[in-house]
Amino acid sequence: MEEAPPKFIHEWHEDTENLDSYQPGWYHPVDIGQVYSEGRYRIIHKLGFGTYSTVWLARDSRLERYVALKILAAEPSKDSTESQIIRQISQSFKTSSHINKAFILPILDEFDIHGPNGQHRCLATEPAACSLSVSKSYPPWVFRIEVARAIAAQTILALRAIHQCNVVHGGKSRMPSCLPYADYLHDLHLHNILFTLRDINHMSVDEIYHHFSTPEKIKVNRVDGGPLAPGVPSHSISPANVFVDSLKVDDPHIYITDFGESWLGDAVHPKGYLNTPMLYRPPEAIFAKELLSFPADIWTLACSVFEIMGERGLFEAFFPDEADMVAEMVSCLGPLPSSWWDAWEGRSEFFVEKGVWRTDMTRPREPRSRPLRSRIQTMGRQEHPDSLSADEAESLAVMLTTMLEYDPAKRATADDVVNSDWMTRWGLPSLKPFNIPV
Repeated sequence: MEEAPPKFIHEWHEDTENLDSYQPGWYHPVDIGQVYSEGRYRIIHKLGFGTYSTVWLARDSRLERYVALKILAAEPSKDSTESQIIRQISQSFKTSSHINKAFILPILDEFDIHGPNGQHRCLATEPAACSLSVSKSYPPWVFRIEVARAIAAQTILALRAIHQCNVVHGGKSRMPSCLPYADYLHDLHLHNILFTLRDINHMSVDEIYHHFSTPEKIKVNRVDGGPLAPGVPSHSISPANVFVDSLKVDDPHIYITDFGESWLGDAVHPKGYLNTPMLYRPPEAIFAKELLSFPADIWTLACSVFEIMGERGLFEAFFPDEADMVAEMVSCLGPLPSSWWDAWEGRSEFFVEKGVWRTDMTRPREPRSRPLRSRIQTMGRQEHPDSLSADEAESLAVMLTTMLEYDPAKRATADDVVNSDWMTRWGLPSLKPFNIPV
């Protein structure tokens, strides 16, 4: 009897991309010191990775500055529209002076790399620090209230700017990662909102290594002991330490990143579906896919604002599927529209009739509703000295309610959110102490 083939081709390395993805059509092997684009960019360190790319810190010899090089896997490079979307946004910035461009990570350069695993698109951008998600991934899992307000306000302003450019940010789910500079989520939530990195252009390479760690190389071995394929690197490299502790954030400037699944707002959604992670997914992605447009971003923005302001997400479930997500919507926001309720195939797992929870459900959740205002009261700030006042909590609830309307046509627009009471009294005023442009 033949032995079953090994599950993995290469030995697993912690804090490293899937080494088995170094194969034709996928990752490009990169090493410290390599140069790209006719010698212009020299690789200094690794910043992170995602299922579809790796991201590297490089020195631009022409402009004498540091950049982040995002090297897409070969197959995704073929149909990536990210650079086109960002250039559409950049063009809008040039023709419309009233659009705030401060929060969008611009593309500085782009070129192709031809390697052993195929042709890879490479995007050069400003380097950034870790994502909001990584920053608050350790206890106590919250930002200081003045920082949370500033981040939430910037995220709202950023989405308005994106919509003013006629772009829907959209979403695509990718394999999760615990690393600070991952690209695995194409949606407007905490994984692809990055803190800006303080100016490092004056630093020498040795100073970069002193501040952000020296690249750690670990030899790559096959599980079966055989030789490495030509497209596999000899060593893996651990990412630089660009972590920002959520309670020690002193500069809350942010960038919105990852437009790989975005599309123009006056076009039909190019794929007819939305792969937004389940707990951020708007109801029309489940019940009315033909309605996917700008309001889908508003729903996801509401989920992000809640998570920025508190300890955890607005909607919660263990390994959620679509039925869990809809049940969470009903628990938080009340009954679905009748047509959607009738179309919801999973309702009998949660309800004996409309609005009456089953007491014998097999799903790991309590058979009761938790309305939005109740969730705000228990969002994790009550255990901290800078908790929300009752006035601010109510204002936040009103704003989020308008953003979480089931009917996309009735949902608040980005302009509505910017002009809301919470933004006027708490969000926008929070930006001035940090010198963040409005």
